[in-house]
Amino acid sequence: MTECDITKHAVQRMAQRSIDEDDLDLIMLIATEVDDGFIVREKDCLAAERKLKALLNKIRRLSGKRVVIDGGRVITAYRACQRTERRLIRGTEERSLAA
Repeated sequence: MTECDITKHAVQRMAQRSIDEDDLDLIMLIATEVDDGFIVREKDCLAAERKLKALLNKIRRLSGKRVVIDGGRVITAYRACQRTERRLIRGTEERSLAA
């Protein structure tokens, strides 16, 4: 949630205008800052879309990658084969069922 305090007036107006409190964080993240607040322009929306698409592409590229961590240190990283992936996931599921 946002760091700003929300007045009763703002809560009422936001409800009337279908603006959720969660929307405030997003507005402050993507909007252009002006003298007394923020405004979301079409240009801001398009820029946010481009960044999200780039992030999605990076996420897809990471599919199957494995990072091994021991004691808070990264030991190695590699692309796991499907057999290794299944074995690791199966072990995780078995541990969660035992708990």
